[in-house]
Amino acid sequence: MRMLIVVLLIVLAGCARAPDTTLKPWPPQVAYAPLRHPFKGADLHRDTDSAAMRYRLANGAAWLAPITGRPQARWINGPADLEPLRAVAAQARLQRTLPVLVAYYLPHRGCAKDQGARGEAAYQRYIGRLIRLLGATHAAIIMEPDAVAADCFTRERGTLIAASVRRLAEAGHHVYIDAGHSAWRTTGETAERLLASGIQHAEGFAVNVSNRQTTDDSYRWGRELSSLVGGREFVIDTSRNGLGPPPENEWCNPRRQALGQEPTTEVVAPGLAALLWIKRPGESDGICGGEDTYLFSPRQARLLIDNAESSGVR
Repeated sequence: MRMLIVVLLIVLAGCARAPDTTLKPWPPQVAYAPLRHPFKGADLHRDTDSAAMRYRLANGAAWLAPITGRPQARWINGPADLEPLRAVAAQARLQRTLPVLVAYYLPHRGCAKDQGARGEAAYQRYIGRLIRLLGATHAAIIMEPDAVAADCFTRERGTLIAASVRRLAEAGHHVYIDAGHSAWRTTGETAERLLASGIQHAEGFAVNVSNRQTTDDSYRWGRELSSLVGGREFVIDTSRNGLGPPPENEWCNPRRQALGQEPTTEVVAPGLAALLWIKRPGESDGICGGEDTYLFSPRQARLLIDNAESSGVR
C-alpha cells in the first residue's frame, strides 16, 4: 500500500498543470512565515476516544477495524470539546505523535446565524483556551472547514480567522486553513480569501475536507492554489473519496462513497504535506439518505468499508 501511494503521488506531481498566474494573488509584498514541515517524519496520533471506537467496544464490532485502526482528526466544535484535550495532549507527548485537530467554532458557522461562537470575543476565548489546554504539545490544526469558501465569507470573517491563525502559530502550532475543494471555487478567488485569512502566518491549507473529490483532482487544484499563496504546503482529506464524487452532486450520505487512501505522512509529491482522514468516517452528513442523526452511524461506516473492499480501494 505504501509503495502504491508513493508511486501515485509521483505521477500526480508530473501531471500538475502549470499555474494560471493571470488569476492574480502571490503579491510580492506579502511576507510569508518560514515553513516548518511538521508532518515530515511524523507519526500521526491515533485518538482512541471516538464514537466509532466506543461502538466497536460496546458491540464487539471488529469489522470496524479499517476505521478505528487509522489516525483521524479530532474535531473541537465548541467549548464542551476543549477539556478532553488535556488527556489527548498528554498522550501525544508520551507517544511522541502529532495530533491533528479541527477548530470548528467560528461565528455563523455554516453561514447560520445561530451556529458557532456568539461573537468574536467568545471565539477568541475559545482559541485562547485551546492553546492553554494543549500546553507544550504542538498540534496540526485544520482551521474552520468551509469558512473561507462559503458564500457568507466577508473581509471581517477573514480578519478574525487571520488573528486566530497568528495566535495559534505563535503558540507553536501548525495551522492549515481549510480552502474548500476542487469543484467549489477557482484557485484565484480562493487565494484572495486565504490571503485575507492569514495564510502567510499558517503552515498551509487543507483541501477536500469532508468532501469526496478525487485525490488526483485535489492534488492538481492544491498545487495551483499553492503557487498563488507563496508556495504554502497543503493536506488532502481522503477519508471518504475512494470512489470520487457521487453522481448528480449528491453530498448527503450518498450510496456511492468509500474509504479513500489511508492517512500517511510518507508522501513525496511537491507541495503535499500529508494525506489525512479529517472527516471521521462513519459520521452521518445529516438527516438524509436514510439517516436520522448527525452523529456516528454504523450503517454509514459499513457502507464506506464494504464499498472500499469491493472496489479494490483497500
